[in-house]
Amino acid sequence: MPDAPYPHLFQEILLRNLRIPNRTVMAPMSTNLGSQEGFVTPEQVAFYRERASGGTGMIIVEFCCVEGATGRSEHRQLTLESPAQVAGHQRLVEAITSAGSVACLQLQHGGRGAKRDLLADGMPIAPSDVATRSGRLMARGMDDAEVERLVEAFGRAAELGVQAGYQAVELHGAHGYLLTSFLSPYSNQRTDRWGGDEERRLEFPRRVIQRVRQSIGDRPLIFRLSADEFTPDGLSIEDMERIAPKLAAAGVDALHVSIGLGWTSFDKVIEPMSTPEGWRLPYSRRIRAVVDVPVITVGQIRWPETAERAIREGDADMIALGRPLLADPQWANKARLGERDGIRPCTSCNYCVAISSAADGAIGCAENPRTGHELDSLPEAGNLRGQRAIVIGGGPGGMAAALMLQQAGFATELHESRSVLGGGLIASAAPPFKDKLTWYLDYLHRQLEHSNVSVRLDSRIELVDLDAGAKPAIVMLATGGHAIRMPIDGADNPIVRDAYDLLMGDSARLPLAVGEKPVLVYGGGETGCETAELLSEQGHEVVLVSRSPAEQLARSAEVIYRGVLKQRLLNNPRIRIQDNASIERIDADGAVLLRHQDGSSSELQTSAVLIAQGRRPDESLLRGLLEAQLPVTVIGDARRGGRIGDAVHDAYRAVHSLCASAAPLRPLAC
Repeated sequence: MPDAPYPHLFQEILLRNLRIPNRTVMAPMSTNLGSQEGFVTPEQVAFYRERASGGTGMIIVEFCCVEGATGRSEHRQLTLESPAQVAGHQRLVEAITSAGSVACLQLQHGGRGAKRDLLADGMPIAPSDVATRSGRLMARGMDDAEVERLVEAFGRAAELGVQAGYQAVELHGAHGYLLTSFLSPYSNQRTDRWGGDEERRLEFPRRVIQRVRQSIGDRPLIFRLSADEFTPDGLSIEDMERIAPKLAAAGVDALHVSIGLGWTSFDKVIEPMSTPEGWRLPYSRRIRAVVDVPVITVGQIRWPETAERAIREGDADMIALGRPLLADPQWANKARLGERDGIRPCTSCNYCVAISSAADGAIGCAENPRTGHELDSLPEAGNLRGQRAIVIGGGPGGMAAALMLQQAGFATELHESRSVLGGGLIASAAPPFKDKLTWYLDYLHRQLEHSNVSVRLDSRIELVDLDAGAKPAIVMLATGGHAIRMPIDGADNPIVRDAYDLLMGDSARLPLAVGEKPVLVYGGGETGCETAELLSEQGHEVVLVSRSPAEQLARSAEVIYRGVLKQRLLNNPRIRIQDNASIERIDADGAVLLRHQDGSSSELQTSAVLIAQGRRPDESLLRGLLEAQLPVTVIGDARRGGRIGDAVHDAYRAVHSLCASAAPLRPLAC
């Protein structure tokens, strides 16, 4: 394909003797779609079929535990221990291969990362005892017989995988699970044949590789590793430059280069959006330089041009995509066809992590509400086709709702009171290190430009406007929220503003000049913390006042991002955190009286006070719509404060419900 936009990315490659149609790989990700007993479900089959149909060269199916009684890491994790489980995997393999992708099975044992409540005796196993500072045992060191049993368990699981039809097998030797915990001096303090020096720490992974090779014959065997654990006494990139060639020599056909350790550097394993795209590529390049087998790189590759450059410049031979394929299963097809701007981009918001971390939470995506729900029918207007649908509010939920309604067959209008679309998404993208959210905003803009949605800006719609013309089949209210104002003496002074105005870039309403006095931000939630960081970036000295203790800053934020954000705040010399305090009075000259939790008070001189005490739903239109008996549905922050993904998912459920009531739906093939 001489005119192909990404020629290196869409070249074939051989792993051992297996032809992979292109260099894209779906990285293994826990879906929590399996059964409680570890069996493949129809939901999983549909999930993987959709990614395979998107043109991905190889699909690495999520980790399958080789011994559930001692090693399960998730409540609905797959296991592969019994012939009874093979039939489900056969259906999974058929779904992947019939769509043109190669099916690869990942085998894993959780080791010290296993969940205690899922284990037969409630105690994870590891190379060595793991205890807390108080001496409480968190994982038990394995005896020699247990190590030998686990070698055999990997081999037996691989045999079952071959029976199911998998064309390749990957061993999960990264992120602190059992294989890597034997490799790492951080977790392996044994002094017998399974530990001590580097060669003996390699013994268990070597034995597993050899046993699995006996099971799979001439099929490719991949080993996933952490190139650096970013942990004191853990594996470093220099260690892995020595170890990687030894793994290849043991019988591995490709190395899948990841990063990090699950409990000490989780923000490296699953990065927040502040992490630069492609930051891991120097690590895969260094591993590739010391081995003679193909290297797969993974993590923070979001765009095809980054993937193309990585292969062209020798950083890797193949590109594994995880979260990007949650956002857009058609990523590879769109890249191959030169439709880069049509890719729904992953912004690394980690909504997927947040919802799957909840009890029994299945995988999902903020931007793609079908992720994890692939068995759902596609919404179709049926006998409502062509009827009027009105969306009020042009934030992320409203923009997504308008597109969904139009795609379902409605004549859709999108009304936004401002002169630009984006709403809360503009504010969310404003703080430092969150500019990836503009990718999604730009995507929504492009989709609307190429749609038949009638977009009406500066449109302050009233009930009389809704009465004009045909009665709508639905009115989607996506008007967001407004600031919660605390009962503070002096809150109406001109120096007091809503932090949201700053995040929205409303400089006319919020003229702030850098001066000698600090700006006070009142609110220790995610918005307050991000506002403080944005002000400091603009050159202001900032006092961040929180009614809660400092350890609870940004407590509603996604957990990985929260940890990184808090660390930046604590290390920022321009930001002073005043916790356990509330504002009692604000004077017009900028004097602010604080009341502390211990009953004492203090006074600050400030140049401005920005209130970040949260937002409540804007219900200004709702009552009138209900009284007019219009078919209204409220979504996003207009319903309840939440994340961007909550608004998009609200829109999807509302459109799906409307279409389900209108006509029979055509189920997707399963």
